[in-house]
Amino acid sequence: MSVIAGIRVSRRYLLLTSLLIVVLASSLFVCIFMMNGCDGISLEHVIHVKNEDELKNMINNTVNKKSTVVALDNDITLTETLRIPDDKDITITSNKATEYYKLIGAEGKSTVFVDGKGILKLDGIIITHVNHRGPELGGGVYVAEGGWLIMCSGEISGNSASDVGDPFRSASSGGGVYNLGIFDMQGGKISNNIVSTTGSSGAPGGGCGGGVYNHGIFTMSGGEISNNNAVNGGGGVSNGSNASFERLGGVISGNTASNGNDVYPDGGSGGSSNGNGELYSSSGFSLRDIVFICVGVALVVVGVVVAVLLFTFKKELKYTTKEKTI
Repeated sequence: MSVIAGIRVSRRYLLLTSLLIVVLASSLFVCIFMMNGCDGISLEHVIHVKNEDELKNMINNTVNKKSTVVALDNDITLTETLRIPDDKDITITSNKATEYYKLIGAEGKSTVFVDGKGILKLDGIIITHVNHRGPELGGGVYVAEGGWLIMCSGEISGNSASDVGDPFRSASSGGGVYNLGIFDMQGGKISNNIVSTTGSSGAPGGGCGGGVYNHGIFTMSGGEISNNNAVNGGGGVSNGSNASFERLGGVISGNTASNGNDVYPDGGSGGSSNGNGELYSSSGFSLRDIVFICVGVALVVVGVVVAVLLFTFKKELKYTTKEKTI
């Protein structure tokens, strides 16, 4: 193979590599905005469960990182917290056309706990408690750091964060949802949840977030947060220190609290509020800003690679033409 032929082969590999980069960047863009979306569920491809044991076994035995849909065939009362383990991707819905079945939490415990790297999608069930008797943090759903909760439809209602445990050890907050990870609310309703105590004196977030206490990333593009109550701040939503809450749509109304009935930016270095009640991280960037920045950087890199490729081909074409002339 001549030197010129070798150069042409290397250029072809460069072209293929550039095309691959374009494809990867495009895939990244599509995945960010479409992955884990609320696209509806076909009940023909779900696993049906009727009791707590079936539900727990199904979740624990699913293949890691494989999206699995489970449908409740009736109301299920839990005796302990339902855990979504690391690397599990679970959607819970109801085998019911018009109404939702209930997942009823055990007294003094969160109904559902999403571990770090766990993904839970709620699409047509009610997360609740009997007599509002919940734990100190996250009566309905507790999302650990690194965990992901997506709410498409259904309800998180009738839950509480209170001093069922040791009121001097922790701060009661997040009647409906306590979020340390990512919470994406696209639909559904968070209502009639309460935070009834402040926990230990001076504890951060004590008595805050009747509907949602956010200490991670919370994006709301639809749904409703209403008629929740907190004894301290943020009857609807309380945003903790260094947290990010971006409201792109939906309704937050009719909530009550001592400070900030509907939305309350917690003290310290937490998020700030603009005139529309939307909160942003202390860095000044919202989740949407970060996504666009990442995609923009990827596109710039692709553009630079393509420009270098074109310049190289232009030089090669000029060199080949000159060689033929000689």
